[in-house]
Amino acid sequence: MRITIFGSGSVIPEIGKVQTCVGVELDGKMILLDVGEGASSSIAGSGIDVNMIEKIFISHTHADHFIGLPRLLQYFKWRNRTKPIEIYLPAKHIDAVEKFLAFLYIFRDRFDFEYKFLPLPEGEFFAIENLKMKLFPTKHLKKYKKYTELYGIETVSYGYLIEEVTNDGVNLKSFLFSSDLHSVDEVKDYLDGLDLLLIECSHIEIEDIIDVVSDFYIPRIILTHVSPDKDLTTMTEYARAKFDMNIQLAYDGMKIEL
Repeated sequence: MRITIFGSGSVIPEIGKVQTCVGVELDGKMILLDVGEGASSSIAGSGIDVNMIEKIFISHTHADHFIGLPRLLQYFKWRNRTKPIEIYLPAKHIDAVEKFLAFLYIFRDRFDFEYKFLPLPEGEFFAIENLKMKLFPTKHLKKYKKYTELYGIETVSYGYLIEEVTNDGVNLKSFLFSSDLHSVDEVKDYLDGLDLLLIECSHIEIEDIIDVVSDFYIPRIILTHVSPDKDLTTMTEYARAKFDMNIQLAYDGMKIEL
């Protein structure tokens, strides 16, 4: 399993940084986790064959996790994609996204490939062969609950737990991508046995991450979605010295082999 961080930026725009987008590749097939602003440029720069991207998952529709999707579809068209693709996102938002695309002059009959919007799956499922996923809910959007009835929006965001398994179901490698969190405690139940933790550090503090993660052995910890006003140098050095953590900051184009 290979993870590519196409976008590591936070909601705050930064020169030379793409917003959240993570690719997970196994046996020549890839899924995307979130598609923030600039994702298509990062994917284009990587040189990958766009036909290897099988599915796209959107944890929530904050712009820095979603707004790159229209341009990505247009990029697929420009690269002459013909293979169908499934795009999973919060169920209540599917109709609004379909209408939004039309206002961007993105029409299905002008594409040579089929794209299908589907609700985010529940429970464990296989995203592609031998790649098992589970989406776990977070309270990142809870402050919007008062708008639920007025606008018909979802107020649950999701993180991603992903495992590479054998044909017999034996777990080979596992990693967690938090997407956006309300509290680091929301990932605590999933940390045991991880090979990689990719965790945001914009809405939560590094001190809280270290406090929770230090109770587990995780071979590699990568901080992503870091606000540019945060200097994490002191605390990452502390984590390495105190707990022997293999902790580092994400960057666009970063590749991790598991």
